[in-house]
Amino acid sequence: MQPSLACALAFGADGPRVAMCVYDFRVGHTHPLLAFVGAHGVTDLATRYWPPVYAVCCLTPLPSELITVLFIAASLFHFAEDGGANGSVALHSFVGVVWLWLGSQRALELMLAYLAFVHTPAHYARCYHRRRWCALTLAGAATAIAAAAVAARPLGTVRVSHAVQRLVVAHVVCEWCAGTSVT
Repeated sequence: MQPSLACALAFGADGPRVAMCVYDFRVGHTHPLLAFVGAHGVTDLATRYWPPVYAVCCLTPLPSELITVLFIAASLFHFAEDGGANGSVALHSFVGVVWLWLGSQRALELMLAYLAFVHTPAHYARCYHRRRWCALTLAGAATAIAAAAVAARPLGTVRVSHAVQRLVVAHVVCEWCAGTSVT
């Protein structure tokens, strides 16, 4: 059963029990975009921050509700790098409205489109301007591998689980660290 946006906001609303805000996304024809977007996180490996950041973000015991709150807050913070705080709030608000009106699948497709056509290219541009050549090389290799993998075996459904949400939070923290100091 798909959680609704109300689940994400109301924590424990009455109704069928589902894991706290785990999102299922039917990938379909968007699998090349998902490969492109998913590979951009590998740029973290070119920072000195990733081992401790990923260890803390992925191994610290946290309630599922808090993981989802951190995931949403990290997304708001991270996308502010692309279009400012107001742009990030506007995007997330619009996606929330789409979720309510058209369902989680359409909202997740919209977010994937944003990630593929705005965020990931902007992320690579930031890496370029910060002269993070190793990060860009790793991302290029990861993108080629991910594209080959989904071409060989297309994905059906991707679950944005709490483990995936933790990885996103770790990515945001790593990129914040990389952007605030010389790596």
